[in-house]
Amino acid sequence: MLSLFVICISFLFPYACKKTPETVIAPAKDTTEITTAIKAQFTKDIAICLQEVLALREATKKDSILYYFKESRLAFKRLEPILSFYNSANYYGLNKANLPKVDEGDNAEKVIEASGFQALEEAIVATEIDTIAIRAYANDIYRKLTLEQNHNSILKHTDYKFLWLTRQALVRVMSLGIAGFDSPILLQSIPENREVFVSLATYFKIYETHFNDKQLYKSWITALENAQKAFTNAENFDAFDRYGFIKDNLHPMVSLWNQTVTDWEVEFPLERKLNYEIDSFFDAATFNPNAFKPRYSPDVSPEIAQLGKELFFDASLSASGTMNCASCHQPEKAFTDGLRFSKDNNGDFVQRNSPTLLYASLQQSQFYDARVENLENQILDVINNEKEFHVNTDLIIKNLENSSRYKKRFETLYKQGIDHKSVRNAIATYIRTLTPFNSKFDRNISGKENTFTEEETLGFNLFMGKGKCATCHFAPIFNGTVPPYFTESELEVLGVPDVKSWKNATIDKDVGRYNVAQAELKRFAFKTPTVRNASKTAPYMHNGVYDTLEEVLKFYNLGGGSGIDISLENQTLPPDPLNLTDEELNAIIAFINSLEDKLDETYKL
Repeated sequence: MLSLFVICISFLFPYACKKTPETVIAPAKDTTEITTAIKAQFTKDIAICLQEVLALREATKKDSILYYFKESRLAFKRLEPILSFYNSANYYGLNKANLPKVDEGDNAEKVIEASGFQALEEAIVATEIDTIAIRAYANDIYRKLTLEQNHNSILKHTDYKFLWLTRQALVRVMSLGIAGFDSPILLQSIPENREVFVSLATYFKIYETHFNDKQLYKSWITALENAQKAFTNAENFDAFDRYGFIKDNLHPMVSLWNQTVTDWEVEFPLERKLNYEIDSFFDAATFNPNAFKPRYSPDVSPEIAQLGKELFFDASLSASGTMNCASCHQPEKAFTDGLRFSKDNNGDFVQRNSPTLLYASLQQSQFYDARVENLENQILDVINNEKEFHVNTDLIIKNLENSSRYKKRFETLYKQGIDHKSVRNAIATYIRTLTPFNSKFDRNISGKENTFTEEETLGFNLFMGKGKCATCHFAPIFNGTVPPYFTESELEVLGVPDVKSWKNATIDKDVGRYNVAQAELKRFAFKTPTVRNASKTAPYMHNGVYDTLEEVLKFYNLGGGSGIDISLENQTLPPDPLNLTDEELNAIIAFINSLEDKLDETYKL
């Protein structure tokens, strides 16, 4: 069939060929048949995608190229649930952001140019179409897909793996798919993500006889078909109701997922970043804090968290005896200090704004320049910093050993008692409890109350859609920790000015990640923080240059640094104005304000 297709596109008008007719795969009877049927369906879907990419590669006119690009993307999204799970590296190579990458350290000057569908998309929509570049991108995609076709990644398929990949697909659609992450220019994310549910429905039909509860199976098929209808009925990318889709389509599927675990009597071999048995992506029970900690650290417990909390507020840990963690991270200010620049142990201003510690545990790197990987190392950095605690852990250990308040508790909670690791882990454990997920938005989208206003709903839909905020501030944490794996925290080059200026602005002198990486592409790069509780964390940006959310949104609406006359070749924020109206900007701010958590007295000492 593939060779016939090649002949067809070589000698006839490229639109004349018909797609390979779809065949119906009967429900499998046992685990072996299920695996065989899933492999067969996946192989078939790869062949269809290869056909479209091949036609794209051979096309010469822009309308034909665009047509086959869209068709190849639809086919690719049908591959997504299986491919992204069983071969995440190949999937990433095909569907990553159109940005060059760089190896840090010794290879800091080696730039890896962008590739994959997003790079191809930008080449296709360029004013001057470059068929050579388009063909090169298409060749690369074709090669990667052929590699997958020849070495099918589904080696050992199991029930728990299918459930894992299903929930992973739901998370990806919720956080990246409907936000337009993988179709940033053509904005084809709505029809594309419909195909994810077409694919899932196909695989669930293979599993039909595997269900003991036949009504549960029917509920799955109905839910997957309803999701498809939601995408079909959307007028366009901007008009899609993301709030309603998550609440009315995705969350019910999470409930069905839990029921399926029980129906199939599945036992999972290991923990994941998301807890099992959750019914919402926006709840305090959603994330597993133990999956974000170092392996050597004990599991989070109320007793260790309470010990860490007391240490957090204890100024005796610092050399001066006047500074504690709460000096810069005050609970009443959402664990920030409200200053443009934080103050050091001498009362002088430092270089950067104090970030919130709320949800800091749900990221893979700490500090604005992402210079350490976990909270334990972040705490060590603060302890050793001559402008902060300016002490070493040996002295802290000595003081704690002599404390009747702490000594026995450490010996009870840690086998080793008081040492370098336990001191840091106790404080880190307290910070790992700072993930309340109890904001007005969380309560409403999780179905706990019905108080969300039309303006707040519009704001969320704009944040996730036209405003493109969620392509960097990923739901559900709304920071730069990339779903669905939550193993990487992204940094962005925005072009933040040194002082507030809307024309002829000058870039802030803080070079951010460059100080760590020594790579030009990382110059002025900073980690993407959460916008949760942003109503309490002013001023904004790493240097506190903006005092209000209105100013922050104005900066983004203009196109970041590019819009205020800061020219950076490595700006990762799209430089085009968003053209958001005042009404839309106010709606986004209303949504951001709805992300303010209820922090009761338990968060204070």
